[in-house]
Amino acid sequence: MLPIAIAGAAICAVSLTAGLVTRTTIARSPLRRAGQARIAAPQRWRPLAQALIARDKPIALLATWLMFLDTVIALAAPWPLMIVVDYGLGHHPYPPVLGPLSTLSTLSLAVAAAAAGLLLVVLGSVAGYLVTFLIGALGERMTVRLRSALIAHVLRAEPAAVARYPLGELTSRIGTDAAAVADAVAATVDTLIPDAAVLVGMTVITALLDWRLTLVVLGVIPLYAITARLRNTALRPAQRRARVRSGELATLATGLLARIPLIHVFHRANSEEQRYRQASGQAAAAAVTALDASARFAPVSDTLPGLGLAAALVVGTIEVSSGRLTLGGLLVFLAYLSSLTTPVRSLARLSTVIARGTASRDRVAELLRLPMLQPADNPLRPGHAGSRHRTRPSPAAHPDPVPARCDRRLPGPAIRLDRVTFAHRARPPVLAAVSLYIAPGSVVCVTGPSGSGKTTLLSLLVRLAEPRSGRIDVDGLDISGIPLPKLREIVTLVPQNPWLHAGTIAENIGYGRAGATGAQIAAAAEHAGVAAFARDMPLGLQTPVGEDGTQLSGGQQRRVAVARALLADTPVVLLDEPTTGLDPATESRLIDDLLSVTRGKTLVMVTHQPRLTDRADQVVRVDAGRITLAGSPTADGRPSAVPA
Repeated sequence: MLPIAIAGAAICAVSLTAGLVTRTTIARSPLRRAGQARIAAPQRWRPLAQALIARDKPIALLATWLMFLDTVIALAAPWPLMIVVDYGLGHHPYPPVLGPLSTLSTLSLAVAAAAAGLLLVVLGSVAGYLVTFLIGALGERMTVRLRSALIAHVLRAEPAAVARYPLGELTSRIGTDAAAVADAVAATVDTLIPDAAVLVGMTVITALLDWRLTLVVLGVIPLYAITARLRNTALRPAQRRARVRSGELATLATGLLARIPLIHVFHRANSEEQRYRQASGQAAAAAVTALDASARFAPVSDTLPGLGLAAALVVGTIEVSSGRLTLGGLLVFLAYLSSLTTPVRSLARLSTVIARGTASRDRVAELLRLPMLQPADNPLRPGHAGSRHRTRPSPAAHPDPVPARCDRRLPGPAIRLDRVTFAHRARPPVLAAVSLYIAPGSVVCVTGPSGSGKTTLLSLLVRLAEPRSGRIDVDGLDISGIPLPKLREIVTLVPQNPWLHAGTIAENIGYGRAGATGAQIAAAAEHAGVAAFARDMPLGLQTPVGEDGTQLSGGQQRRVAVARALLADTPVVLLDEPTTGLDPATESRLIDDLLSVTRGKTLVMVTHQPRLTDRADQVVRVDAGRITLAGSPTADGRPSAVPA
């Protein structure tokens, strides 16, 4: 017995020491070596769990080992009591393995058993703490990994596909749903493994003590299985509805907070408050329904261990009376059954967590299935928009078509659209068989009524959208064959919405070129007219712009966006209504500076201003998705009547 005790003590000491060292390392740097995971759209739990845990296998294995150690300690806890009852008080003959204890008096045996029991409690507590910490840290690291994978995919997905999801819905899926998925994986490791081990260990030990009594108690297991089946059938759809309602509430809250000035102007605070209260009530009702679907089976789950305990008490009394089981053995048996309630409840809670995680997993999978903006170095997908009409230029014909680094001294390239058609899904075409040639280094103004397809034309040139058919060339090179990072070095866009982020004016301008110096940012600000208004601000270019640039006027936001594009210094510059919100004098200065600093580049501007069209080399009119006229500007700023 002594060698067994020494070996057990050594295993416990080594295991707990390893756990404490790992705990200290993680506590100092929780995300060290967390890394990123390549996660496909999950349809089943197993590959998803493997992808999330892959980089933390040592932590997961150590936590699993400590769970088994904790289980062994829990199974050993009642045995000191049995030794005292059977051999100290019952005076049964000691088995050979317990022979050294026969020299102890009953009181000494009780003291030794109490000390052993206390030691087991302490060791179990430390092991349980380490398991809780390691599994919790593992869950947080998996959450970071899954959120990073979601963000990485969404940022590279087709913008039109992402735009189908409201901002609040995206935030809910990346935040709440990703955490629910990671929690489900962590809870499965934390609950299923140790609780299953406890149940198996108890079954084996009790079978060795008295197999008849064990068979009686095992009779409640089919009842557990039926209860779990009914519970999961009702719980999963309820959890899906709850997650959908939660996402809708997040979308509504995001929209309300984004348009507070509008709510004030039209005095809609009361109605919007009522609308939010109604949506919040619907979300709460769905959550309560899911809670009820889980909790209604709790009384049955909690009663079944009592049923097993009652049966064990009756049959155990018969077994002890017949001499087939000792009193100490019955006490161990009853102790196991009494402690069975905890793992049963844990497994019941686990089914709730998994049901919630399954609903969130499906919502996360939708985002991971968003189509990627097709990279040029991969073949076009079969059936992908434009794949039937596009040809990949041979490397021999264009040995180095894209410069490794853009240089402002390089002339702007020629741009050609050849029968380009674009439509949003099954809707009528926004652009229909459009053909256009833009000369190298020219200034082109695109005009036409609202909704005619002008902004879509710019989005196609920068590949924020993909044509359904046709071809777009830059200096004879199909842009679908240009790697996206290289295309971004050729073409930049100033959109109608300035796309400003929370930060300073300088940070928003510097977003146009990674690693830009302060002098380069200041020069771009000067050319775009940003410096003129920034000088009147106490912090100058270091002035915060607020969320979405709300601390700046509309005209100031647009000038910051122009400065950002100038800093990018690409041979092609696309501008969508660049002078909206500017007074005539500011507009004139901006255009003068813009034409000066972009001299030699290919400049394409969408505008309704005749003052701009009369300074263009070419004016293009778009109407109802077609280019109706394209030519040099006439005296009134309209294109000459030359068909495109």
